[in-house]
Amino acid sequence: MEEGGLQRFYALGGGRGQAVGSVPEPRRRDWLEDLERRGVIASDQVRVELDVQGIHCAACVWLLQELWGRRDGAVRIDLNPSLGQVTLVYDPKRLPLAAYLDDVERLGYRLAPASKQSRLGDRALLTRMGICIALALNAMMFALARYVGLSATDGALHTLFRGLSLALAAAAVVVGGPEFFRGALAGVRHRVLHLDLPISLGIVLAFAGSAAVMLRGGDDYFDTVTIFVALMLVGRFLQRRAVSRNRDYLLANDGAEHLWAQRLRGGRLERVPAAALAPGDHLVLAAGDLLPVRARLLRRPGSFSLDWISGESEPRAFAVGAVVPAGAFHAGRQSALLAVEAGLAESGLLRLLATPRRDTAGRHSAGGGEWRALNRIYVGLVLLLSAVAAVVWAIADPARILDVTTSVLVVTCPCALGLAIPLAFDLAVAGLRRRGIFVRSAGLLDRARRVQRVAFDKTGTLTWGGLVAQAQGPVPSGAELDVLFTMASSSSHPASRAVAAALASGPSFCADLSIDELPGRGLQCRSPQAVYRLGAADFATLGGAAADSACVFTRDGVVLARFALREDVRHGVAAELAELETMGLSTCLLSGDRQRKVARTAAAVGVPQSRAHGDLSPAQKADWIAAHGAANTMMVGDGLNDAPAFEVAGVAGTPALDRPVLPDRADFFYTGPGAGAVSAVVKQSRLFHRVVAANLWGAAFYNAVAVSLCFAGLMTPLWCAVLMPTSSLALLGHTAWRLGRWETT
Repeated sequence: MEEGGLQRFYALGGGRGQAVGSVPEPRRRDWLEDLERRGVIASDQVRVELDVQGIHCAACVWLLQELWGRRDGAVRIDLNPSLGQVTLVYDPKRLPLAAYLDDVERLGYRLAPASKQSRLGDRALLTRMGICIALALNAMMFALARYVGLSATDGALHTLFRGLSLALAAAAVVVGGPEFFRGALAGVRHRVLHLDLPISLGIVLAFAGSAAVMLRGGDDYFDTVTIFVALMLVGRFLQRRAVSRNRDYLLANDGAEHLWAQRLRGGRLERVPAAALAPGDHLVLAAGDLLPVRARLLRRPGSFSLDWISGESEPRAFAVGAVVPAGAFHAGRQSALLAVEAGLAESGLLRLLATPRRDTAGRHSAGGGEWRALNRIYVGLVLLLSAVAAVVWAIADPARILDVTTSVLVVTCPCALGLAIPLAFDLAVAGLRRRGIFVRSAGLLDRARRVQRVAFDKTGTLTWGGLVAQAQGPVPSGAELDVLFTMASSSSHPASRAVAAALASGPSFCADLSIDELPGRGLQCRSPQAVYRLGAADFATLGGAAADSACVFTRDGVVLARFALREDVRHGVAAELAELETMGLSTCLLSGDRQRKVARTAAAVGVPQSRAHGDLSPAQKADWIAAHGAANTMMVGDGLNDAPAFEVAGVAGTPALDRPVLPDRADFFYTGPGAGAVSAVVKQSRLFHRVVAANLWGAAFYNAVAVSLCFAGLMTPLWCAVLMPTSSLALLGHTAWRLGRWETT
């Protein structure tokens, strides 16, 4: 490790790091070629997802990231310790993935295709545990005879029972010890202190001490050694089972029921669940829409943002016939037509929803500051304390040295802290996902708890689902009606949606039309015969008089149709804004709509008129947020005109994951016609930090009490074998109880 320049691994691990076991033999990777072929997201990029065994702490995460970052062609790596998964994005022409996997596995980690990893390790642990439990029961039987009166005066029988106790203890060490010895030896081999090292030392010292006492003719405690090994294996097995159940829960909670798409069939558009899409279906994406499945681009080239998939900040151009990966956002201003290549389950989007983007810069951290800091110095401190205990008891009572030293080595265990806090983050995110709220940025839970005010856009946010268009006068027929319907259907703006809904019974969708969306103004369609516009009157009539509450359809500036727009406040908004106020948050409206309309909406939802701001340009929204404490402000909006405000605000959210238009900046999306998403995000972030704080204080209290009892000579290795895994399970159980199924239903 030092020769490879990876010394920082020791710093992050507090001088110890986290080796994970014996170095495995090279394995066949016949699955890799197929995984790479299915993971192609562009001509020069591949995205693969793998399960990884052995991630325990921040040092492990740093080491895998450092090895990855040094390779030419590496684009991005995302590691999730509580799920045991890693996502890699790279250029296959410059980076041979097998070489990276070889480097990682030489350090003791194991990798396999995501969610297809063998559970042989669990079965082997179960076998070891069963054998050691049987050995412990027999050792207790032989020890019981001695406890009730069998002594050296009984001659051969006493000698036989002592010999059998020695054999059983030796068998327990041979069978159960390797579960801990492998990690300890691999750590020593790589000059890294591993958590299994103090446990291994405790086992060896207990057995060696008992053997030494036996040779001197004293009372041995081989039964304690055997029971100790068995209990340690039981604790490790239960901890793995607890983590495995939480992992299955997290992976199963994919939020697929909230994904919808626009399918084109027989000239008609229909909104269907993404899970209902099948190969061969045609999809229509408006500007900013999310592509839920892998699909082939038709008719015209398009621009798509792969930020969620590969981390690229700039949109990528796709030619006609190119396959666009699931999870891409339509970044062009024209609508796009695509043919579905694979269904939702095969496209990989659900894994993107389950794993928020983790920024390496540290601003978007998954609650990692606390547990990473604790992970840095733990094992070195345990070894130091055990050495001090040995010195103290060598002076006070040499006969108790082994008991006290072994107790200190075993009773202190931070295993759960390396899992409980990342697990808390993932359970909090899963709880939001069950409510139709998808976390985009891993830093959301850190920043949302510091929010002091929430700024809402009006149209499409507070009134999403409640905008109705009614024609004022005649509506064009024939080809011009089809043009109008196609333009309205090619935008995700609520006004366009309302117009499309008002026309849905008759016209056809013209997929060959070229339609541009101009943020904050409207839609434009240029055909060989004319230029059509749909939007506000001053835009559509090329500078004509404005008409309040109207959406106008024109040809070369001549009005063909006019629609009155009526908006109803979205159900539950007033109650949610009142709840935010009771939570100590200030609410306000920032809208580009007319001040009179904004004031009317503010009165309906209970926002004071002094906090209702209309007639704002996109830049003015951003300026207002910057002037009122941007870091402590959450902006909630749905239009391209909200993008500058999103860039400034500390937290940004947008409604409707199936049609988000701000994919590069939003920290969370939410779906559904009801309200409650914003308050749920703030509540969940506060709950997450309460759980983290409780785990940290609980772990600190337990370790302080346990070490004190050890130094006082009141703790035996047997009690340590019970308390150490119990403390880990308690932290995991507390985390799952507070943030798991009960808190998220």
